[in-house]
Amino acid sequence: MTVDIQAAGAVLIREGSSGEPEYAVIHRPHRLDWTLPKGKLDPGEVLPQTAVREVEEETGLHITLGAPLATQTYEVAGQSKSVNYWRANTIAGDFHVTDEVDELRWLAAVQARALLTYDHDKQLIDEADAVPTTSPLLLIRHAHAGDGAKWLAAGKSDDVRPLTERGLRAVPMIATIAHAFGVQQVHTSPAVRCTQTAEGLRAFATWHEEPLLREGVLVETPRFSEWLERVCQDPTPTAICAHGDTLDWLIGHFDLEHFQFTKGGLLVIHRDSTQLDRTVATEWYAAPR
Repeated sequence: MTVDIQAAGAVLIREGSSGEPEYAVIHRPHRLDWTLPKGKLDPGEVLPQTAVREVEEETGLHITLGAPLATQTYEVAGQSKSVNYWRANTIAGDFHVTDEVDELRWLAAVQARALLTYDHDKQLIDEADAVPTTSPLLLIRHAHAGDGAKWLAAGKSDDVRPLTERGLRAVPMIATIAHAFGVQQVHTSPAVRCTQTAEGLRAFATWHEEPLLREGVLVETPRFSEWLERVCQDPTPTAICAHGDTLDWLIGHFDLEHFQFTKGGLLVIHRDSTQLDRTVATEWYAAPR
């Protein structure tokens, strides 16, 4: 089915005074309904970016996204609308009334379902209630960097081979997605094509250049295993930017061996925060064409 309208939103969750989760439900005076925060995709945006922006515009709350929830598709005024949702945590901000939203209530799941106007929103509360809190691990393959063989034939070190214009177009998207998922640290190969790919994360994440992520380094060694164990057992939202050979091995390590990792692409692995070796969901974002 052709989708006429793309949108994104989030199911906001916080711990209530009783220790049980509460969900944010908003009232729209122009529609006289109770729903979940969401909005349309702006030109040039990626869906996680839309979700974060729309929540802030409608509620004043700053969020980071967690695991993805079911995409809702329905018809509005004769057009097909598709809305991507994520479970989300509030990290800052306070609700303020806007032209679109005049009230926000934090409610237990049963109360939220009872108040919501639309069945598809009620289904999202049920789903979010069943999904655990997650910690994201992002795997990033460096973006397009031209012909490596020609670069080496010219007598240049492969470590300093830069991104092409095509490759540079992927950099803002990668940073935007990493920020939406709350990445706080990045480990990157020291090769220029990797540091350039991850460059946008410097503004909000602790930066580590890791020699073990260089192209051609043997990953089936105790030293690499020890490093990977430290990274994977750290609940801090983390990004790894590396080369195809390393990422192909990591895909197998995470039992995702049928996955194809293209250049400039980004895989988000949502890990159960209480059991980091358990994958709850994955999401793939390809580099812009």
